[in-house]
Amino acid sequence: MTTWQGWRHFATTPPPQPPAPGEPARSNEERLAYHSAFVTVRTPAIDTLTTGVRTLMILSGHQQTTARPSLIVTGPAAAGKTTALLHVGRACHLAHIQGDPPPATGVHAPVPVAYVLVPPAASPKALATEFARYLGVPVTTRMTQAQVTDAVGHTYNRAGVRWSSSTNPPAQPPHHDRRGDR
Repeated sequence: MTTWQGWRHFATTPPPQPPAPGEPARSNEERLAYHSAFVTVRTPAIDTLTTGVRTLMILSGHQQTTARPSLIVTGPAAAGKTTALLHVGRACHLAHIQGDPPPATGVHAPVPVAYVLVPPAASPKALATEFARYLGVPVTTRMTQAQVTDAVGHTYNRAGVRWSSSTNPPAQPPHHDRRGDR
């Protein structure tokens, strides 16, 4: 999902729906597939975050010379920050393509949302490199942080990116070595 093609597939694939009343019971495999899929329950907090991000996207579309409005989502581990940002990103992507449908074939469609995973201790250059990888911007090890950032900024402006999000990958549970149990 951390490339444009992966994100587009995620954002445009309808989330699974629970069975409607009166439908026959689902098989265990179908139930497991439903519960393992990305399903977000719309809560007032999710709706507020979605509205806030859409407002920032509209405001940033009118900023030409100053810093664009930003949003930082913080909270404890497992609070749902990444889930909320994925939901908001999907909603913003769908709202953008609904209001501005992709052009005819042969012309690059706008890229309204960029989503990358960045390790907690990533350097600014590593962050810029992840954003470059998202759209396939070529980056070499000899490039400076400023060169990577300039290439990303230029490409993102041309692609029409309106919202970008970076999150830390989910924490991996500690590895338990069974040999120490003896």
